Amino acid sequence: MRTKSTELSPHSKKVLGLLSKYKTPLSAYEIIDKLRRFGIKAPPTVYRALDTLLERGLVHRIESLNAFVACHNDEEDHGTQFAVCRGCGAVVEIHDHRICNFIKEIGKKLKFHIEREMLELLGLCQACDNKAHVKKA
Repeated sequence: MRTKSTELSPHSKKVLGLLSKYKTPLSAYEIIDKLRRFGIKAPPTVYRALDTLLERGLVHRIESLNAFVACHNDEEDHGTQFAVCRGCGAVVEIHDHRICNFIKEIGKKLKFHIEREMLELLGLCQACDNKAHVKKA
């Protein structure tokens, strides 16, 4: 269920606004540190906001990093893939319908109801890969 940001609590709006400004995912404790000046200091406050934002499809949890990013896709129900750079921490949100369709087909073949699809690709972005090659030379 997609929700307009105007329908969110003030804390959820602050968390979403913060995540929207970053290319790299933030952990809950990084979010608390960055929002402390706005009076948000308690972990339960941030976790409640994140739960709301996740439920409404406005943020994604990067499972491998235990961190969160704002969703950059306006589709209501979409599968999501991420390219996660292990060098700089940048995350690129991908929406490839071919991958989603392939995963749905796997679910059908297995007679398995897939409730959520998330694929994380871990590697190096071009800039980090170039740096790694320079160091080896």
